[in-house]
Amino acid sequence: MMPTTVDLQQKRCAIYTRRSVEQGLDHQFSSLEAQRAICSAYVASQQPKGWTEIPKHYDDGGQSGGNLNRPALQDLLSDVESGVVDVVVIYKLDRISRTLLDFVRLMDLFESFGVAFVAVTQNFDTADSTGRLILNVLLTFAQFEREISSDRLRDKFTAMRQRGLFVGGNPPFGYDLVDKKLVVNEPEAEVIRWMFRRYLEAKSYVTVSRELARRGVLRRSRVSKRGNFVRGRGISASSVWNMLGNPLYAGQVRNKGNCYPGIHDAIIPEDLWEDVQALRAKRTRAKVVEIYKTDLLRDLIYDGFGRKMGVFRDRRYREVRRYYISNQSEWGRRHGARRYRVKADPLEQLVLGSITSLLSNREQVRGLLLETGNHDGKLNKLCGAGDRIAKALESATPKRAQCILKALIERIELSSSWVKIIVRLSELPRLLQWDGIGLFRGDTIAWERSHQTTVIEIPANAVSMKRELTLLLKRRSAESAQLPNKHLVAMLDKARVAQAALDDRNVYTVTDLAMKVHCHPKRFTQLARLNYLAPDIVAAIRDGSQPAGLTCRTLYSVELPMDWALQRRILGFPDQPDFLRAAPGW
Repeated sequence: MMPTTVDLQQKRCAIYTRRSVEQGLDHQFSSLEAQRAICSAYVASQQPKGWTEIPKHYDDGGQSGGNLNRPALQDLLSDVESGVVDVVVIYKLDRISRTLLDFVRLMDLFESFGVAFVAVTQNFDTADSTGRLILNVLLTFAQFEREISSDRLRDKFTAMRQRGLFVGGNPPFGYDLVDKKLVVNEPEAEVIRWMFRRYLEAKSYVTVSRELARRGVLRRSRVSKRGNFVRGRGISASSVWNMLGNPLYAGQVRNKGNCYPGIHDAIIPEDLWEDVQALRAKRTRAKVVEIYKTDLLRDLIYDGFGRKMGVFRDRRYREVRRYYISNQSEWGRRHGARRYRVKADPLEQLVLGSITSLLSNREQVRGLLLETGNHDGKLNKLCGAGDRIAKALESATPKRAQCILKALIERIELSSSWVKIIVRLSELPRLLQWDGIGLFRGDTIAWERSHQTTVIEIPANAVSMKRELTLLLKRRSAESAQLPNKHLVAMLDKARVAQAALDDRNVYTVTDLAMKVHCHPKRFTQLARLNYLAPDIVAAIRDGSQPAGLTCRTLYSVELPMDWALQRRILGFPDQPDFLRAAPGW
């Protein structure tokens, strides 16, 4: 009889390790390496079952277990979806997650891809029902431990504040932090005293802020915990409001609405503090502030430069007008990029109509579903549900419509000539299977991983720039030593004289105008055309930064179009971006 061999199915095991703090990661044998060594030994013991360790490391050092935003974990999940992992091995349950909700989502993901989950020190895996039961119980206790730790920290901070101690963070303006205690910074303390006294006189936060700016008062520069340098900036009106209400300056520490005597020295005397608080209370508006959170496209819109667009409400008119306006970034300030503004209602209707049109187009929906791998018998049923979902979206309340759009749309990009809607294809089949009950919620874990998208491009002029009187002029480079061409500059001056002659209504013929300017009639017509040069071309000539090949003969002989962009191309100037605006000192 011939001997028989049994081929065990090979199971590829990925080891995941995590450590909450970065301290000690550079040691010769760190906690991550210890976790990996224990897990490797366990995988080696399971070789008779066909287990083999993947050489790739999934190590998260200095990462919290309270969320799933961890580089190595996201890399592991991508490999799970790619089918290169059969078993996920960890040292202990709380190494992969400390929250029940995140862990349940991970288990659903592993189960959907047929991946087993093993915790070595707890001696169980998810291959059987008993392991899954114990896993859920232990995870519940892990979450309980995390909540208990949070409660302990909260109680500790409360006790510290009640004893008048500073709990940490950046010290407020007017104080230095020495040995974890607040010490008065006398130069800044003088500014604080002036602010309190000036507010009693001016009764205006804006006035105090403007006078501080005129005096050149800035917050101190500092280095953040991540090592980033934060430049000191001026004190805004909102900062003045916060500082005038901070009880630390009166020698007190606030905790949950109550104030306790602090161990640090006060900057403001008690009578001045009480007078300022009485004035602030008298000037407080006694009305409920409505917080708007139902704008359909909130947190979804970005302009053509990648800046997020927030919601602005203009209350100067009888009816409140809503706009989406670009948030100015440091890059935008440095490059002089103007902010985009678009009316909210027309844009929301445009996006809503585009999504409902997509859902109602059975042929287009079918093509998108095929791209996502939906080839089974449910394909026709999903395609037929598009009309029902489109009608539900049109008649939905703002909150329900916002949830659907936020799940289906990844982002919306705007420019002066188009609107691009980036749609998540992974959410399309889930939306088509939705029964319409409750709020439709997207799968946020799937969003964090790579996923397919499609782009809906709409040619629309929805964007308007922020209204400002600007000239598109560039700053002269300090490195440029080129002097203005005196012949070109004199020609521009003659063009101004020719324009003045044209404005004189007492002269009617070109010959008479040319005689007045002391030139030939043909030359007069050539000079008159130069008054229609683009402002940046004129500025470059007077500044001496024009292209080297630009001469008087060229300007006289060329047929100048009225379009400034064509003028630049003909004369050899670079294209002028439409987002540049004049900055102070330009």
